[in-house]
Amino acid sequence: MKRVKTFAVATAIVAVSCTAAAAAADTGKKSQAALNSVTPDATICSVSALDRTVPFAVGDKALYFVNIRDGDKVRSPFRVVFAVSGMGVAPVAAGDIEGTGHHHILIDLDLPPDIKQPIPFDKPDEYLHQHYKHFGKGETETVLNLPPGKHKLRLMFANHQHIPYYIASKELTVEVLPPQK
Repeated sequence: MKRVKTFAVATAIVAVSCTAAAAAADTGKKSQAALNSVTPDATICSVSALDRTVPFAVGDKALYFVNIRDGDKVRSPFRVVFAVSGMGVAPVAAGDIEGTGHHHILIDLDLPPDIKQPIPFDKPDEYLHQHYKHFGKGETETVLNLPPGKHKLRLMFANHQHIPYYIASKELTVEVLPPQK
């Protein structure tokens, strides 16, 4: 059991650090749109393991978006990278592993009033009224396809039963621009 927990924590640290190190190494040469673009041959990380290993202070727990900021303007579909520090990322199928969980993105919603209830699921293939994105396979990035307009995004971290730890990111607002013609 301890081995699985250590792996989950290490995986979370590497995922966070790889994206942050790659962004830092880029030194602003690419525009925000280029960073968010999705291509089939995109490299996940070209930075060495040593450069992307960043220790986190014991006890600090934070949830945050890595590649988007409040006020960004994007075009759908757009890439979103997210991370947690102070906890490990584990897939739901791994079961109850202390100190681990998985990500959720709340879209155009406030924090849930009852933290003892599991985070709900959207209807399959919902486009116009997406509210809950679950990443129960342990994902740390996704591609969002949202309709044009302003959208509030917030991360929440939950256990294997989708019950929040009540670790949440700051809320961001992104503006999805109409498709280019």
